Amino acid sequence: MNPERNFLETNQKALFETTESHFLETSSLPPECYKSDEFFQAEIDNIFFKYWLFVGREEKVPTAGDYFVFDLLGESVIVLRNPEGGISAFQNFCRHRGARLLDGEGSVKMIRCPFHNWGYDLDGSLMGAPDMKKSINFAKEKNGLVPIRVETWEGFIFINFDTDAAPLMEFLGDLPDKMHGYQLQKMRCVMEKNHLVKCNWKLYTEVDMEDYHAPTVHPVSIGQQVFPRQPSSGEYETTFFEYPRTVSVTSVDNGKIFPKIPGISGKEATGTYFTMIYPGFFLVTTQDSSWWINKLPETPTTTKVHVGYCFPESTVARDDFKDISPRYISRWDMVIDEDNRICERQQLGVNSRWCLPGRFSFHEEVVHAMNKWVIGKVYARRDEN
Repeated sequence: MNPERNFLETNQKALFETTESHFLETSSLPPECYKSDEFFQAEIDNIFFKYWLFVGREEKVPTAGDYFVFDLLGESVIVLRNPEGGISAFQNFCRHRGARLLDGEGSVKMIRCPFHNWGYDLDGSLMGAPDMKKSINFAKEKNGLVPIRVETWEGFIFINFDTDAAPLMEFLGDLPDKMHGYQLQKMRCVMEKNHLVKCNWKLYTEVDMEDYHAPTVHPVSIGQQVFPRQPSSGEYETTFFEYPRTVSVTSVDNGKIFPKIPGISGKEATGTYFTMIYPGFFLVTTQDSSWWINKLPETPTTTKVHVGYCFPESTVARDDFKDISPRYISRWDMVIDEDNRICERQQLGVNSRWCLPGRFSFHEEVVHAMNKWVIGKVYARRDEN
C-alpha cells in the first residue's frame, strides 16, 4: 500500500484536530500537504476548480475585442472585453474538434479557429462553420463557445469554473467595505511580472501573510513589522499595519514619495491592509498605491507567481511619475525576490521524508487560519462525493 495515496483518508481526523485547535496549542500542517500528489489533486479539484480565481485587471482589456488568455493546470480561458463594455470569459477551445483558439494577449474582431476556420463572435456565438451544410441537424446556435462565469470587483477580474458557486460579492463578504477608501477601481496597473517558484503554492500564501519572517528575510525591504489579524466575514484573511507612511518604499528611503490617494480617510489613511483572498490572491493596499501577488499551482512543488503594481490614475498622470515610480517598483521587486528564495529553501526542507510539523509563534495566527480553510474545503468537497 502506498501511504501517500491514502494520506487524505488516513489523516482526516488528525488534520481536523490540528486546524480546529487554538493556533498556539498546535502545529503546522504535515509536510505531505506541501508535496503529496494526492493532496495536491484534491486541492485542484475541490478548491481551484470550485472557487473564484483572480485572473487580471480590467484595464488590460480596455476596448471591445481586447483579450488575454488565462491558463491553469491544462485548462485555458479567453478573457475579453465584449461589445457591450463588460467582461466575458470562454473556454479556449473550438467547438468543432477542440483546437486551442487564442494565445497570450491581443485584440480581435472575431475569434477564428486556426484548424478549420470556424469563426466566433465576441459574444461567443458561432458565426461561420465552413462546409457544415451536409451535417445532419447541425445548428450554429448550439455550437458557440463554452462560457465561464466571470465577475469583477474594483477593476479586478475573477472567473469561476463552478456554475453553482455563490456570486463573487457573496464570496468577498465585507472586504469591499474595508477596501472602499483605496478606490481600487480608479487605479492603473502599470507593470506586471511573472515568476516560476519551486515551492508549493501554500508556502507562498503563508509567507505573504505572516510578519514573523520579516526581520530575517526582509531586513531592509521591510524590517520589523507587526500586523495583527483583523476580523473578517468572507473568503479572505486580512491584517493591518498601522503606520502613517506608505509601505511601498523602504523606511530608510528619504526620497520623494507620491501623495496619498485622493479622498482617502479613516482607517485606510492610517496604515496598510495585507489581504489574502482565497485561495491565493494577495493584495496590499496602502495610502498611495497597491500591489498584488497571485499564486497559481503548477505542480505540488512549483507555483506560478504573478505580480502587479498599481497606482491611482492621478498619480500615473503626474509629470514626475517616471522619476519616482522606479523606487516603488524596485522595493516591491526586492521583497518578491527575497520571498521567492526563502520559499524555495523552505520547500527543500519540507521535501525531506523526515520533516515534521512545527509549532506556531504568536505571529502566525493567519497561517493557521489559512491551513484551516484549506483543510475544510478539501474535505467538504471530498465528503460530498
